[in-house]
Amino acid sequence: MKRIDLAKMYFPERSDKGAVRGLHDWIKNCRGLEAALQALGLPYFYTKNLTVGQVRLIMQYLGDP
Repeated sequence: MKRIDLAKMYFPERSDKGAVRGLHDWIKNCRGLEAALQALGLPYFYTKNLTVGQVRLIMQYLGDP
């Protein structure tokens, strides 16, 4: 899944750039999520495509969009 698509699911009213920025802010402010994403060993902030594992982890911590 593309990072922008997931961000727009959480922030449909925002622009593409604003949605991605909002998702990044949520991830940084969610206790443990950023560390859990880093533990997967795959870059999150520097990639446009997310793995299934990354999406599941984000939804686990943030809830369904």
